[in-house]
Amino acid sequence: DKLPDVAVPRVVVVADILGLPAREVRSLVALPLEDALASTKGLLRSSSVSRDDGVVIALDFRWGEDPVRAMGRVREVIDAAWQSLPEGAGKPRVLPYDPAARPLVVVTVAPIDGDMAFARRLADYDVRSRLRRVEGAGAIVVLGGCGSEVAVSVDMMKAAVRGMTVVDVARAIAVGNNDVPAGALREADRELVAVARGRASDAGELSALVATGPSGPFRISDLATVEVRPAPRRSLFVVGGEERVALELYRRPGADPIATARAVRIAVLDLAREFGRDAEISLVTDSSIPIAASIGNLAMAGAAGAAIAALALFMLLRDLAAGILVASSIPVSVAATLTVLAALGRSVNCMSLGGISLAIGMVSDNAVVVLDALSSRFSSSMERPSANEVSEVVSTALSGTFGSMVTTAVVFVPVFLLPGAIGGLFGDLAISIIASNASGWLTSVLALPAMYRMTWSPGPASTGRSLELAYRRMLAFSMRRPCLIVAVSTLAVGTGVALVATRPVSFMPVDAATELTVTARFPAGSDPDGMLEATRSACAAIEAIPGISGAYASAGSEDADSVRRADPGYSNELLTIICPLRQGTVSGSVRQAVLSVAGGILPAETVLDAREPPDPAAVLLGLDGGSVVAARGETVEAAAAKASEVESALGSTTGSDLASIAKLPFGRKPGILMTPEREASASLGVRLSDAAGIIKAATEGIDAATIESGGRELAVSVFAMGAGSADGGGSMAMLAGVPVSAGPGAPVVAASIARFERGDDEAAFARLDRADVVYIVAEPIQGRERQLAAAIQQALAITDAERSDTSAFRLYGKAMAGAVVLVLALLYLTLGAQFESFVMPLVIMATIPLAMAGVGPALAIAGIGLDSGSVLGLVVLFGTVVNNAILLYEASAAKAVALARSAVAAYAGAADRVRPVLATTITTVVALLPICLSPTGAAQRSMSIALLGGLVASTMLTLFVSPIAFASVGRRP
Repeated sequence: DKLPDVAVPRVVVVADILGLPAREVRSLVALPLEDALASTKGLLRSSSVSRDDGVVIALDFRWGEDPVRAMGRVREVIDAAWQSLPEGAGKPRVLPYDPAARPLVVVTVAPIDGDMAFARRLADYDVRSRLRRVEGAGAIVVLGGCGSEVAVSVDMMKAAVRGMTVVDVARAIAVGNNDVPAGALREADRELVAVARGRASDAGELSALVATGPSGPFRISDLATVEVRPAPRRSLFVVGGEERVALELYRRPGADPIATARAVRIAVLDLAREFGRDAEISLVTDSSIPIAASIGNLAMAGAAGAAIAALALFMLLRDLAAGILVASSIPVSVAATLTVLAALGRSVNCMSLGGISLAIGMVSDNAVVVLDALSSRFSSSMERPSANEVSEVVSTALSGTFGSMVTTAVVFVPVFLLPGAIGGLFGDLAISIIASNASGWLTSVLALPAMYRMTWSPGPASTGRSLELAYRRMLAFSMRRPCLIVAVSTLAVGTGVALVATRPVSFMPVDAATELTVTARFPAGSDPDGMLEATRSACAAIEAIPGISGAYASAGSEDADSVRRADPGYSNELLTIICPLRQGTVSGSVRQAVLSVAGGILPAETVLDAREPPDPAAVLLGLDGGSVVAARGETVEAAAAKASEVESALGSTTGSDLASIAKLPFGRKPGILMTPEREASASLGVRLSDAAGIIKAATEGIDAATIESGGRELAVSVFAMGAGSADGGGSMAMLAGVPVSAGPGAPVVAASIARFERGDDEAAFARLDRADVVYIVAEPIQGRERQLAAAIQQALAITDAERSDTSAFRLYGKAMAGAVVLVLALLYLTLGAQFESFVMPLVIMATIPLAMAGVGPALAIAGIGLDSGSVLGLVVLFGTVVNNAILLYEASAAKAVALARSAVAAYAGAADRVRPVLATTITTVVALLPICLSPTGAAQRSMSIALLGGLVASTMLTLFVSPIAFASVGRRP
């Protein structure tokens, strides 16, 4: 996987009530359901979006809550509450919701002869059934194409002459078009069932059906024309300029995405061979490819780091055998880490591989220290050392290496305590680093000494004395001028802190974009049929833009598409165009061209946007909407008024920092308002609800029955000829002229009992925590994110509004700060227990700020901001930086036993340990370089760069500052 599996405790409730406008959906459906669901145990926040025909309610539970159990509790509430909803409302559906869900693969079916109904049947029955058999396949969502239906177009005037409305004709068809059981009889030992066959087998037979009306029997063909036609589209899918049927395959939780996608490709090849004469079946996108590339790049970076570290060890130690011995700890620790991950049920993903890659340089640190101690003692010896001699030398380095391993592990303990998804995301990385370092330490103190004794051979005394002599001269100069060294170190740290403070702040680093996502919000009331031609033209034009390798688009959804319908941001008018970028293309270079091309083709009222896809981790954490402000009110009008205040405040405080500002839910929807004439309708005996139902059936159509033709079921849709959308047209005059039932008498036209006039209303209504809300989305000009954030804070203080992600931001921001404090506390306690001192841990931990001298310049040079990756890099530095100070202190403490003066002991101990300190730093740095240069793994890259810069600076400064500090503490360091 690219990311670890994290269960998001969010449940979505979808309630449909066809024909009800958005405002009434809010009042009659959303409010009662929200009130009932408010008592659900563990609920943190609720939000809803009401649109025509239904509402979507999102319920967020406490992190750690099992989503399956949460769904069970929500279903119990829905079972008790849905009976109180208005007539016509279906039972609300309770669905899981994964905000980071994305199809693993998209398979398309393009008919050779252009018959989209055939393509849809092929996708529904043959292709989907074959893909379901793929190991690891989960939900399969079908988009695009259309089915067929039997259209019964009723002449309203002819029907009215017979005293009938469209609904009466539909009822007559429903009654007459049936196969009805007619009893049974026994013949010998067999039972024979009698069936009265009345169901038509085709459109011609249905047209000839004789039904009964108020004025006697009639043929359907006397009042209507009957034909088979394409059914209205519920969704569309376009590739380039060609309409296709798409099958979006989601992987089953826990399944291997790469293996699943490989099996899908094989299945698609089989299907293409089988149905190649009738349709082209192919893959449009395969998201396992970037996943494999990311994991492969990290694995290659780790392997390259291991190879470079081994080469650096050989060059530093000037001994091939010694270099091989130290380098052997790397594959051992990697194998041990993979075993630990498997035992804990963790997957191999970018986070766990990133942890292994980061740990490769650290793994050899303890091996270098132990080998240096052994080489210093036995390299000039003429006899193979005994086991007791080897163990005695190793014991001198045991305390320091163990302390280094423990301090590195301790800094990652708080990661497991981080709440919610961030603990799940970075938990695999922490496990990898802890397991790698622990296994590396065990290898260093157990296996490496045994291998050293087995491979020992007499040789010249160890080299590298020139390095020690040079260091001794510089250290002596430094210890004579401690004030100068402290001043220089303080200046370097201050400069680094200042550079860090100027870096842009974001929660998640983002990988380089490989695609551009264009969203086009068509005018309210648009449907897939009306959007199709403009979408085809737009995709074909976008695909021709240099730098873009293709374009595919989708809009709408089918009834069974729970993935889209569970998204509170979904609407039927929203078109999404995915534009894969050619290698080397920067999204910003083509963004304006894409918007210009699409804007010239799509309707003028369409609202366009184009941006890089949000980082999956940020989406998972709910932090992809940091510039969204929520203006809440007790009523719709109060929320709208507060939103206007926020918009005005932002406009006055941001100035030129604001690129755009928009309110959500978006737009108003034009419509026709039917106002009843109460006296006229009462005198004619017409009920408003009955009249509205008849008008709706006449304009939109009503499914009266089904027929079986060619082995497939076709719906029979009955509507008024030319009256509305069911017949592809209509007007207000036609609407007013629809006949409606008037008690026992003949039907009357709708205009006699109601007035019809044009009007408009909000297209959707949003609510947040049982209050009406309007969301204000502010987009900054590039590079002005900090200024916009400050302006938003000022506007929030003025208007008493809030960020829509307030709870998530507070939760994760405070958790990260708390993790840093906890790391410092654990480090102090660990060092205090190791050295049995209250003062010495503070002296050693004083080297931690020295890392900032390198972190700031490294982030600035790499162009990386302050994000969760670089912050975790700082946390790793807390444990890594003190390791050098521990080594220097252990050596100084050993020298202090024989030397009376603490300054001399600190000087001598530092001189003895300069070579292993530099060796461990160099191996870590060179192992981090491939990750720093890797094109993928943004979190690991920012962490590695912060770690590399801080490690280099802290090592250089620690070699001079720590001996001065040890000497100043007392006689014995």
